[in-house]
Parts: sequence; structure tokens; C-alpha cells
Amino acid sequence: MKKHLISAILLTGIASTSFAQSGDVMQATATTNKGDKMFEHQVGVQINGLINQVFNFSNTTPATSTNPYLLTYNINSVKSGWGLRVGLGYTYGANSTNNGVNTNTSNINDGHFRLGIEKRFKLADNWTAGAGADFVYNTNNDNTTATTIAFDTVTTTTKTVVSSYGGGVMAWLRYNVTKNLTIGTETSFYYTTGKQKITIDINSTNSTTLQPPSVTDNKVSNGAIALPIVFYLAVKF
Repeated sequence: MKKHLISAILLTGIASTSFAQSGDVMQATATTNKGDKMFEHQVGVQINGLINQVFNFSNTTPATSTNPYLLTYNINSVKSGWGLRVGLGYTYGANSTNNGVNTNTSNINDGHFRLGIEKRFKLADNWTAGAGADFVYNTNNDNTTATTIAFDTVTTTTKTVVSSYGGGVMAWLRYNVTKNLTIGTETSFYYTTGKQKITIDINSTNSTTLQPPSVTDNKVSNGAIALPIVFYLAVKF
């Protein structure tokens, strides 16, 4: 009886140790699987202005970019490389001149948005590339007011509103500076179509007859290639 009791105690100890070790392995495996990333995110900002300030040692004007997207965001599957991309751009400008007789004031509000799908490819240890297609939407709201001060002061207000949409293809190339930092460029071709509305309102201080504003509606279309002269600095997480 004593031998059987000792044997039972030993078997219980061995079983407890085995289950404990098995539990530790399962916990470690679960932790590892939980730590694996399913998606990679990148947030980028256009840095051409900074590059021009630092490296432009001549008086020549840098090449003008047709890429209006200041901020970009990408999310890609780590396994397949497929993902989504978003681009945002906004331009605001205000200018005013006055020589005592003529006064000109202009305001520019331009917005740009894109949303698309892409496929990422690994070229080398630190190089990746991608290609895809985007939907794009653009809006422009520009206002100009010109006033000529005289016996009969005339004020002309011109308002131009453009709304367009379309799409196209794109491709990009990036270099991994560090594990979480990349620098890259992109090229694209987008075709857009939409409407342009121009409203011209002329007012005179001595006018006896009030003229209604002149309104012109136009259809606009544009196909533009964005050359790979824009650089983005992006953070990966």
C-alpha cells in the first residue's frame, strides 16, 4: 500500500510538471501569434519644400509639381501586399494690392482627395514598390475682386467654382531609411471631368440700372501626368 501511495504521488508530480510545461509553450505560442502584424500602416508628408530649402544652392526655380497631395496614408496586408491608399491636399492663398486707384483682392481655396487600391512588391532588403488605381475628386473655389476708384467707382467680382472627378493609375518607389521610416516618390496619370461655373458681378456707384450677375457654365476635362519629382517622408507602424 505504501509503495502504491508513493507511486501515485510521483505520477501526480510528473503529470503536473508536464501540464505546466505544456501550458507555458501554448502561452508563448499564443503570445507570438498575437504579436504578428496583419497590416502595415504608413503616414507620409510631401517634403519637396524642405528639400528645396536645404539643397537648392542656385537661383534656378525648381521644377513645378502637378502632384497636389500633401498628406498620404497607406494600409497594406503584410502577407499579400494588397492595400488601400488615401491622399489629401489643400491650397489656400490670399493676395491684395492697392495703388490708391485700383484695388485687387484674390482668394484661392483648392481641395484634392483620392482613394484607391494598390499592390506592394518587395524589390530588395530596403526597397519596395507598388502600383494601383485611384478615384480622385477636386474642388476649386477662387474669388477675385477688382475695384477702380474714380468719380464712377466700379467694382468687379469674379467667382470661379470648379468641381471635377475621375481616376487613373499610379506607381510608387520607396527606400527604407530605418525600420520605421521611409522616403519615396510616385508617378500617376489621372483623368478628370466636371463642371466650371463663372459668376461675374459688376457694380457701379453711379449706376442707375442694376445689372444682374453674368453666369457661365462650362464643362471641363483634364488629363495630367504627375512626374516622380515629389518626395514623401513616411512613418511606418
